[in-house]
Amino acid sequence: MRVKSSQFEALAKHVIKQLHQKKLATFQKTDEELTELVVGLFQKNAAEEEKLIDDAKKLLEQNKKKIGLNIDEERALSMIKKQLAKERNFVL
Repeated sequence: MRVKSSQFEALAKHVIKQLHQKKLATFQKTDEELTELVVGLFQKNAAEEEKLIDDAKKLLEQNKKKIGLNIDEERALSMIKKQLAKERNFVL
């Protein structure tokens, strides 16, 4: 399940809160600065995932005729996405 961009800030705050409560890390930055950094990471990751999905769709379109007309496009797209992610060392 993908996290919506509207949920990034709440998720970042939750992660930071848990790190503090469980004393798993200490930071030299304020919680607000940490939240901004983590949200930025989430946004970067989401943008990379969108690019991966777009590339997978392009590959599927380019190779539809080679694959055949009787394909499950959703399954083929999923397989292409997984392969691209593996090649790019991207965790879905």
